[in-house]
Amino acid sequence: MKNKIFALGILILAASFGCQTNEQKSSTTTAEGKALTVKAITLQKKTFADKIVLSGSVESWEKIHLVPTSPGKIEKLLVDISSKVQEGDLIAVMDQTQLTTTKLQLEQLEKDFKRIDSLAKAGAIALQQYEQLKTNYEVTKKTYAFLEKNVFLKSPISGIVTEKYYNEGEMFSAAPNTRVGKAALVAIENLQTMKLLVDVPESHFSKINKSLSVSVYIQALGKTFPARISLIYPSIDPLSKTFKIEIAIQNSAMEIKPGMFARAEITLGDREALAVPQTALLKQQGSSRYYIYRLNNNVAEQIFIDYRIIDNEYTEVISDKLNENDTIITVGIEKLVDGAKVTLVN
Repeated sequence: MKNKIFALGILILAASFGCQTNEQKSSTTTAEGKALTVKAITLQKKTFADKIVLSGSVESWEKIHLVPTSPGKIEKLLVDISSKVQEGDLIAVMDQTQLTTTKLQLEQLEKDFKRIDSLAKAGAIALQQYEQLKTNYEVTKKTYAFLEKNVFLKSPISGIVTEKYYNEGEMFSAAPNTRVGKAALVAIENLQTMKLLVDVPESHFSKINKSLSVSVYIQALGKTFPARISLIYPSIDPLSKTFKIEIAIQNSAMEIKPGMFARAEITLGDREALAVPQTALLKQQGSSRYYIYRLNNNVAEQIFIDYRIIDNEYTEVISDKLNENDTIITVGIEKLVDGAKVTLVN
């Protein structure tokens, strides 16, 4: 009796599973047989501004690390961080001991030279003695000028003190104490104009020139500034296959600060390319590849592409499989797979 009941159960389960399988097959067949409704456009070439976008950190146009030629005590330091200075302004006074000694020697030599010069003109002194004193006087004069320049340190540029490494009364040691490995009392920067150094792919080398239109977006400020290419480096880096250009940015309002992140947009000219709306692009899951769907005899054909964003609406698509006047699906692409049947509607 138990065996009969067990056998009957198995038959019921088998019948039930068979019914479910038939229903699933029927459902799958229906879904696969139903064409999806889509909209499409005709692939055409568009003329657009050919632009490249390059990024980097902004630097000051000019930066000076002010430093005396030899170690010594800092008698006076007349500036602080953010102090504005003009070219020729006195920044610091170093120990004057050697300068004072040289000054006394120079004054004595000057008196001796004037006296011996008169004797030489009268022929009352040997020419060799005269030349020897004259040379000594001129060398001491140059030594004094050199020492004076390095005791009374003046700013060689107009700008702002951005870094200060010593305080008044401390001993300057001449040991490297800056981020760039130099020794300095202070750093002075010209912030009226800023510069942006960027790496450009070598494929653009023949297109880059100083007359191109350039704009620079400063992310921290949320503003775009007009700019210009000020320098084009003449060599290509063999490893990165890029070359550097220097972009000058006017900063009259002093808004841009060194170190700010910036994006430079350079317009190379106009060009034509096959373009589709950005909404037509899809990214393959689990990879960095992008593709679009082309309509081919009411079937969606998956085409992998390279792309370049043109503007907020269109994207250039690059593939050997694409041709002008191809029909590209733009609406209803979310549920498509390669080979899916579709119905085109206006």
